[in-house]
Amino acid sequence: MILRVRQFLTLAGLTAVEAIRQPICLLLTTACVILTGLTPLLLLHQFGEDGRLVRDSALAFHFIFGLFIAGYAACSSLNREMRSGTASAVLSKPVGREVFFISKFAGIAAVVCAFSMCAALSTLLAERVAEKFLEARMTWITDVHTGRMLIAAPFAAFLAAGIVNYATRRPFESTAFGLLLVSLLAVLFIAGSFDEFGRIAPFDTRVQWRIVPASLLITMALVVLSAIALGLSVRLGTVPTLTILFVILIAGLVSDYVLGRLSSTSNVAIVMYRLIPNWQNFWVPEALVNGGTIPLRYLLNAGIYGAAYSAGVLCLGVIAFRNTEMK
Repeated sequence: MILRVRQFLTLAGLTAVEAIRQPICLLLTTACVILTGLTPLLLLHQFGEDGRLVRDSALAFHFIFGLFIAGYAACSSLNREMRSGTASAVLSKPVGREVFFISKFAGIAAVVCAFSMCAALSTLLAERVAEKFLEARMTWITDVHTGRMLIAAPFAAFLAAGIVNYATRRPFESTAFGLLLVSLLAVLFIAGSFDEFGRIAPFDTRVQWRIVPASLLITMALVVLSAIALGLSVRLGTVPTLTILFVILIAGLVSDYVLGRLSSTSNVAIVMYRLIPNWQNFWVPEALVNGGTIPLRYLLNAGIYGAAYSAGVLCLGVIAFRNTEMK
């Protein structure tokens, strides 16, 4: 038992490190952060609640870029290893296929969580930067200083990673990924030292912490997508896997509207409605409108749903992986 736990932790750690060292993961994360940071500076109109458009756009970036990272990480960590013979070499040692497969999922989920932390911090900061109406002065204000720091954070992380790579020969991609997360945390801390006008003020982050549960729900959805992508990558390559993930994403978003209405009259619709993951359980930005919050009980229920669905998909993936021949 102890040996299997050690094998699981070792393989999961190696999977996470290998995925983070892929340039595409760093590029996707950086693109998500920069686009999120540019959103409040480029929007010229407000629709309803102040900051809502920026918040919803940032959460959408979190979801879409996370989908790409989950799909690519799953294919690069399993399908490519199966084709190159790496998986066969590992399984030739006393490592069970079940441990190997589940450890791959754990490593991918860790990468998705690291990406989600960067996306969530970017969302919090972008919402603070968004133009808001200040009743005390009867004017619209934008926290330009925080916006500039948010845009500069990825470039600062890249510069520092380049210096570290030159001095110590540490891998650039993984170093830059870690420094990006550190730089975003630093921006959150520094931004709390001044107000919207750039004046020194007592420490107050002045961010909408109620956005964090919405980011957690999206992270849960990305973990479910990681499980689906890993199961598909047993037999499919990167492009087919990403294509099917997009189809499942769209189908899950419209399942309430299309299949939910037909489930009372069609048995086929009932089966399809139950099998297709309902992403509406994880995409609830409307709950934040006009100061709304997401209850803890809802988070727990969504977490149980995501865990149960992921477990079912992983069981099917393990069965498929058992019957797959290795090169």
